[in-house]
Amino acid sequence: QLPGLGLKPPEIKRWQPVITRWQRVIELELEEQKKQSQGEQLNPFQVGNPVRINRDRLFKGRRKFADDIVRRILNRDRPTLILYGPRRCGKTSFLYNLPRMFPSDVLPIFLDMQSAAITSSEADFCQGLVRAIYKDSKSQGVLLPTPPKRNQFQESPYTVLEDWLDEALEKLEDRQLLLNLDEFEKIGTAINEKQISLRLFDELRHLIQHYDQLWFLFSGVKTLKEIGPNWSSYFISVVPMEMLYLEPEEARELLLDPDPDFTLRYNEGIVEEVLKLTRCQPYLLQLLGAAMVTQANLHHTDTITPELLKAAIEDGFIKGEPYFTNIWTEFTGESEEEILAGQSLLLKLAKGEQPNKNRDDISEKALQYMLRHHIIEEIDSLYDFEILLVKMWVKQRANA
Repeated sequence: QLPGLGLKPPEIKRWQPVITRWQRVIELELEEQKKQSQGEQLNPFQVGNPVRINRDRLFKGRRKFADDIVRRILNRDRPTLILYGPRRCGKTSFLYNLPRMFPSDVLPIFLDMQSAAITSSEADFCQGLVRAIYKDSKSQGVLLPTPPKRNQFQESPYTVLEDWLDEALEKLEDRQLLLNLDEFEKIGTAINEKQISLRLFDELRHLIQHYDQLWFLFSGVKTLKEIGPNWSSYFISVVPMEMLYLEPEEARELLLDPDPDFTLRYNEGIVEEVLKLTRCQPYLLQLLGAAMVTQANLHHTDTITPELLKAAIEDGFIKGEPYFTNIWTEFTGESEEEILAGQSLLLKLAKGEQPNKNRDDISEKALQYMLRHHIIEEIDSLYDFEILLVKMWVKQRANA
């Protein structure tokens, strides 16, 4: 990769022995860790970071989402697809794994809108889009024209983008490009901070309407309607797709077969209990899966018992603190008053109490906000947490 960073041959020659030495240091350390972990269970579960395509054994399910996207592309009805759902429900992992789930005539392109290098200006956005299309197409066996240099985008970014697209799309022949803009809400943030102008919305709408080989999928926590009028007015033909939990069979497969070398066993009823606790939420499945392996290694066993599951839950509460805290502080309401009211409602529910029927407007808004973001649910006019593990975490806080 050194030539791509702009290093000349003499500089590369200087770096080679350094890299070789560090590679050997890492190899020796890995060998030492392998010796120390003899007899321990492999921990294949991945907590926090998205599951990339090279960990395909760890990515389970979501087949119906992929099939639905392909069907809409092949039908050519030209909608803008919106993939939304709560944080940590597997949206980014899904986007990473699309190349192996799609037919060869549809090339998914991944663009992470959290990168400041993409949202700093319109020129940076256009260059980032071109680079993503070039890199991801190449990784899927399609070589497109070399992207223009960064400075070429500065003066007229949209002209340079469209000129390159006109040339690149000819090389695609009958293939379609699906441009996946993950964490797309960051575009709105960049516009609010005056880093990007509303011209970007005009350009995106132009590309959607006039480039038949381009499709857009925006992935985030909210729908366009929730984000604001700019989005909903610019993108008319929109198909929302909500991603929540895995199917029970998919979740069961994740726990039982996350890796070919996985040998951990579960006592009867343990797997079903984990599915019940997590409601098959992908992040929480990975969290408890990893915690159970840790407990098995600590106790030098290859079998998870109810006692070890209980210990794994406590371990999960510690390691998963950012996830649970994010729910507590970000998804209990929109304003500070609503958040406080929402937290009060959750504490009541954790104790087995129902919200007051004559609640004030702020409490009602907080309740509706938590319903919309799948923190709580209403069944037969009674409210409760959607996920039992979240309820247990809040109950600990209530009793503290």
